[in-house]
Amino acid sequence: MPHISSYRHGVPNWIDVSSADPDTAVRFYGALFGWAAPEQGPEFGGYRIFEKAGLPVAGVGPAMAGPPAWTTYVNVDDCDAALARVGEAGGTVAAPAMDLPAGNGRIAFAVDPAGGFVGLFQAGPNHAGAALVNEVGTLVWNELNVRDPKSAMPFYEHVFGWEFAAMEGAPSEYHVVMLHGRAIAGVMTMNDNFPEHVPTHWLPYFVVEDADATAAACEANGGGVVVPPYVTGMGPMAVLRDPSGAVFAIGAMAQTDDPNEWPS
Repeated sequence: MPHISSYRHGVPNWIDVSSADPDTAVRFYGALFGWAAPEQGPEFGGYRIFEKAGLPVAGVGPAMAGPPAWTTYVNVDDCDAALARVGEAGGTVAAPAMDLPAGNGRIAFAVDPAGGFVGLFQAGPNHAGAALVNEVGTLVWNELNVRDPKSAMPFYEHVFGWEFAAMEGAPSEYHVVMLHGRAIAGVMTMNDNFPEHVPTHWLPYFVVEDADATAAACEANGGGVVVPPYVTGMGPMAVLRDPSGAVFAIGAMAQTDDPNEWPS
C-alpha cells in the first residue's frame, strides 16, 4: 500500500484512542499490531502518535472526559465551515475548532443527534491523517453503531455530504456510507444483541492475519474479547477491548482497497 498523503473531503482519515493509562495502551497496541509510539513534545499534552513502518496510523492520549474509547475523525476541507453545519443538522458542538501543535492540522468535535461522538479533521502541512491503511496492523473500516440510524444519517449527509445505501442480505440492518460512488464507512443498526447500556459509537476495524490468534493475544496482553471471532463474507472478524476498556474490531480481511482509487 502506498504512502497516503491526502484524503478527500468527507473521508474518515484519522482515529485515536483515549486511555486511562496511555503507557499501557502503547505497550498493548505495540504487542497486538506492531505499533511504535515515540514520545511527543510537552506541547502535545501527553498525546502520542502510533506508527507502523515509520508512518502515522493512529493516536493515543489520556482520557479527559467520559470512558476510554476510540474516536473516528472525518477529513474536511474547512473545519470551521463544517462545524457550522453541525448545529444546522441537529448535532451538538462538543469542542470548538482548535489548531494542533507543529502544523498537524485543525480539529473539532461534534455529537450527532443519536449521541455518536465524531471528530472533524482539517489536514495540516505536517499531518493529513493515517498515512498507512488497509493492510495488516492498520485501519481498514469505520462503522457507526446506532439503534436508530434514521436519526443520525441526515446529520452526516448535511455535515459531510454522505449518502447511504442499504446492504441487501445483511444479517441485520446495515447501510454503507457512499461518497462520490465509493464506499467509505458503514452504519450498523444495533439490535437486541447489543446490551442496553451500549451507547451510539464509532467502531474502528483493523486488518489482522489471524482473528483467533489476535483475540488470544489481546487477552494475553491485558485486553478482552467482546465478541469472539465469527465468519463473514469478508473474512473472520471479532470485537475486542483494550486494557482500559476501549472497544475496537479486527478482521482477517480477504481483500482491501486503496482509499485513493475512486470511480471515474
